[in-house]
Amino acid sequence: MFKVKDEAERATVYIYGVIGDSWDEDEANRAKEFSQTLDALSPKPLDIRIDSPGGDVFEGYAIASAIQRYEGETHAYIDGMAASAASYIAIMADKVTMNDFAAFMIHNAWGLALGNRNDMRAMADQLEGIDDSIARVISSRTGMELADVKGAMDAETWYFGEDARDNGFCDEVIETGRRIAALVIADREVADRYRNIPEGVVVADAAAPGIRSEER
Repeated sequence: MFKVKDEAERATVYIYGVIGDSWDEDEANRAKEFSQTLDALSPKPLDIRIDSPGGDVFEGYAIASAIQRYEGETHAYIDGMAASAASYIAIMADKVTMNDFAAFMIHNAWGLALGNRNDMRAMADQLEGIDDSIARVISSRTGMELADVKGAMDAETWYFGEDARDNGFCDEVIETGRRIAALVIADREVADRYRNIPEGVVVADAAAPGIRSEER
């Protein structure tokens, strides 16, 4: 579950791990608890620290909505990655800051279906509708043309540093003298859904012994 640091003048919420349910309770970031937490913190200025490979689309929508309706100032920091559902959560903040080695990733929705050809077609139609909804959110928040967002989602596109800023995903990039850590996806099942994981993003169970991450 997400962590909260509530100080006198400002609060911080950490969204580290999977959006929605997870086999590991510590990795789960659920919309219900998140929304209730933000209601309790409002209207204090809020920092949102994000390092997430994404997760459930509709849990992501609900978390994004909680940020959008928050009465105080919101500032998202991308500490590692804001991938998939975490991408549109992050851009709901009033301001977004990322390290130059951090990443955004957007792609088409992913799902499973069982049944006959009609069931498969229905699933495809549902996923297409979800993709359109996500693309419209990203377009409205970043300023990218809707067609460009849909093309980037089709291609599974990763944005780092200045590229993320130039495309409207963040307002500020913190420059570092050298990269000090790799981005790690710590769950093979999540990683297997991605087609274009860039060099430098490590899948933990395929990495050298001793690599550990708080991400899924």
